[in-house]
Amino acid sequence: MKLLDSTKPAELPTEALLARLRSRRAGIDLLDPLAAESTEATVWVYQRLNKRLRLRLEPFFELLAMRNLTLQLRYLLAGEQPATILNNSLLAKPLRQLLANSGDNQALIAQLEAALVSDYPFTFGLTVTYREQGPGGVERQLADGMLVDALERSRNLPLKRTLGYLVDMRNCLMLSRLWRWQVKQPPALTGGGNLDRNNLQRIWARHDSERLTSLAERLTGESLRNSKRDGGVTIGMEQAFLRGLTRLLRRLGRDPLGLAVIIEYLWRVELAVHNQLLRKTLSDDRDSLLEEVLLL
Repeated sequence: MKLLDSTKPAELPTEALLARLRSRRAGIDLLDPLAAESTEATVWVYQRLNKRLRLRLEPFFELLAMRNLTLQLRYLLAGEQPATILNNSLLAKPLRQLLANSGDNQALIAQLEAALVSDYPFTFGLTVTYREQGPGGVERQLADGMLVDALERSRNLPLKRTLGYLVDMRNCLMLSRLWRWQVKQPPALTGGGNLDRNNLQRIWARHDSERLTSLAERLTGESLRNSKRDGGVTIGMEQAFLRGLTRLLRRLGRDPLGLAVIIEYLWRVELAVHNQLLRKTLSDDRDSLLEEVLLL
């Protein structure tokens, strides 16, 4: 079973859709506390892709759909079921029904594996993973597998560069977090990025935080030497990677007829939603912290 909802492709010409998205992108003000963009934008864009664009961007939208699936599973396996996650979802209707009617956790994971394994071989063994590693192991298997699968199937440069950057970001943050948590087991790094995994494994074995910081600085274009708080290095690194992704997509999105226009628009929507949630979460007397964590 495929992840994406099998709606009929639009007949809107590519140039017309890109022109609309460039206009909508220009209207997103990341500093505006009343920005109107929402997570529904992803489905709005997907429904307006013509057949050619859907084929070229399928790996990217499947990655977004898998993120929706893993978020839903996170709540379900914890005994919660927020209905809002499935609203306006990219997920295929049978998958939404499977999640909505879930009962026993292990049965749900077994049904999910059976539904996905023919189209997504990386889901093989998901039931065993749940039994041996719990919900966290399931989420890692799905997220890592989908990211590698999407990267391998990408045929255009903007998408490959974006996904490769996400792999590097994931691996660097994993090393930093596991050091902070004092985990002794070597990490299972995701393949396909620009950073050599053997080099990262050596950095891990030597606990060479200076070398990891240097690699992260090279990728993000930012200095990470000023974080003093406990845990600040990891938090600062994540913020730097996200800002670096913004700059990467801004550069790629300069081509008015390129696919990166679509990817950058959806990322700016994500940033707007992220910033809105931060404003709602942080109280008025924490404006200085808000300025640090807003993503622009």
